[in-house]
Amino acid sequence: MKKTIMFLVLMTTMVIITACGESGSSDEPLQVYTHNDSEEMDAMVENIEENTGVQLDVLRLSSGEGWSRIEAEAPEIGADMQIGMLHGFGMKAEEEGYLLPYESEQWEDVPDKFKQEDGEWYGTSFWYNMIAVNEDIIEDKGLDVPQSWEDLLDPQYEGEIALPDPGTSGTAFLIVSTIMQQMGEEEGWDYFEQLDKNVGQYTKSGSAPAQLVAQGEYAIGVSWDQAVLDYIDEGYPIKSVMPEEGVGYSLDVAWIFENTDQPEKAKEVMDYLGSQDFMELSAEYRSMVTKPGITDDSNVSDNFIDYDAQWDADNRDRIMEEWQNKFSN
Repeated sequence: MKKTIMFLVLMTTMVIITACGESGSSDEPLQVYTHNDSEEMDAMVENIEENTGVQLDVLRLSSGEGWSRIEAEAPEIGADMQIGMLHGFGMKAEEEGYLLPYESEQWEDVPDKFKQEDGEWYGTSFWYNMIAVNEDIIEDKGLDVPQSWEDLLDPQYEGEIALPDPGTSGTAFLIVSTIMQQMGEEEGWDYFEQLDKNVGQYTKSGSAPAQLVAQGEYAIGVSWDQAVLDYIDEGYPIKSVMPEEGVGYSLDVAWIFENTDQPEKAKEVMDYLGSQDFMELSAEYRSMVTKPGITDDSNVSDNFIDYDAQWDADNRDRIMEEWQNKFSN
């Protein structure tokens, strides 16, 4: 009898262990990819874990690197979720069938333009390009403060501009796509060939130009809004410039990968990303979030061009291949 009982207990234990192995143990963290800056993402992870009880294991990669990894891993992508990525990549991931649709009630009050209608991706915030200018260097060298994209071509800025590399940086591709959509491709390529003469450094990340300008290494950096505004808030001698021709903007999106083995946890996190609490935290790091009533974009939206994110998604690979041929060593 004792042997029979012990055998039954052993078999029951093995069944439980097998079931846990198939479904993922309760304490197994969600694997997450992100392109968000480390400081921002660390705060978000802590907030998500405290409010959902779901543990996250995060790998940070720039937008271009992250997308290359996803394509290389598909269909067995090595993450359960993406929290923070360019809107255009969300569209491409949707087209490739990488995403798990999930219609979350927490996102119902977010305007439709900031989310995919079947719940394959959701936009938490949106951001735009901005020029950072080091006022001390400008004064010391007797340079003019640029007011437009066109001004950046002036020979007085030779070697004075830091620009992110579109091969790795989503911020940089937004610049490229903005210029192409405003000028057309032929004139746009001519613009970047002229701009290249003034670029002193191409950086891997979109935030780096703002940092280099704040540190006094370059007079001018083309970056994104929050990176520039953060350095201004910290007291660095820089000012922000919104190009007169207008700027492109992009959603920062999140999604669940279709091949996740922890869909319920991922859905719980996605619900929380649409909550008032999370959006208020995001507003501490982003100038604009998508949930109504938290941030006010009325002072900047007039500077936005009619940006076509679908053009971004459809043409990125082709444009980047040509960029590499023209400007990469």
